[in-house]
Amino acid sequence: MDIIYLTLVTFLASWIIIYLLKDKLKKYNITVYPFFIMWRKKSREYWFPRVSKSKIYKIYERISMFLGFILMIGGISLIFYIIVEMFTIKPNQTPSIALKPIIPGVTIGLSQVPYLLLAIGISVAVHEIFHALSATSNNVRVKNGGILLLAIFPGAFVEPDDNEFNSSSTTSKIKIISAGIVINLILALIALPLSFELPYLPSALSHGIQIVGVLKNSVAYNSSITAGDIIYAINGHPITTFQQLHEFLTNYTNVSITLLLPNHTFHNISVYIPNHLLGVYVTYYIPGPLISILTFFTWMFIVNFSLSLFNAAPLIITDGGKLLTEALKRFLGENGEKVSFYLQSIFLLTFIFAIFVSNRPPG
Repeated sequence: MDIIYLTLVTFLASWIIIYLLKDKLKKYNITVYPFFIMWRKKSREYWFPRVSKSKIYKIYERISMFLGFILMIGGISLIFYIIVEMFTIKPNQTPSIALKPIIPGVTIGLSQVPYLLLAIGISVAVHEIFHALSATSNNVRVKNGGILLLAIFPGAFVEPDDNEFNSSSTTSKIKIISAGIVINLILALIALPLSFELPYLPSALSHGIQIVGVLKNSVAYNSSITAGDIIYAINGHPITTFQQLHEFLTNYTNVSITLLLPNHTFHNISVYIPNHLLGVYVTYYIPGPLISILTFFTWMFIVNFSLSLFNAAPLIITDGGKLLTEALKRFLGENGEKVSFYLQSIFLLTFIFAIFVSNRPPG
């Protein structure tokens, strides 16, 4: 735990220094709030017109309009599915999908943080670039752009000219909004074959199952199993795939686990698992540099797939919220904005509830 405390102290000290310098940073167009820093500058008005005005990009925009609403429906459906499943599964079953907060050192290992931050930085930057491209494609100037940091999570943004955006057609607005949503889906699909989400490549290279996070008060937590440990064998049988791990945890309540520790020594522990839930987040253990590539693409898939669904869901602050508002205004006039706000409020509360039930203690 020492490394976690050291990281936390460094994190807090860094933000205190940044906050104390906030007045001096203003002259560089840098705005600072507690755990939030943003740099904004005037942007080029039109972004890569040879690309954004091309026939191929125009086709992409038309497809993105359709996919944007499909992803909105998908995001809403996923939220309700999570809630329904949480109340219908048996106590000894693991939900197929859950919304877990990303807390470095708690729900994910610190070793995963650089890959996560790189994936977020790239994904958000590409997302915003495609908003800017579609703004140019639809003759809406871009006023400002910039980058930001929320705690440890990087971000980026572009700001189209409000007057030109508001005076443009509904179709143009939907194209500008949807372009960013859909590019995240495309990035997720590109990353998927090279990630841990498809088991074929990782399982062929695996030498064990690495623990990247441990749930508090779980069997693993109470057995002093920590992030970074590698499940090398159970009951003397080598474990190299998720399926093998699942089968042993499902069929046995008393198991002998052989762990390969970060110091490269083996450690055997006997564990009693009454509900068949060990309480760990895992990935494949693949020695050598290939693990870094697979880990990066795994986070690229997770970040972009999550963005494509939950950013498409109408949750007030999301692109999906803007998409729903513009669509309802088209059919209901100015009343569409009020209806959209009420619907988004309901969906946002439902999303928060889904997070709550996903993280409630088992049993």
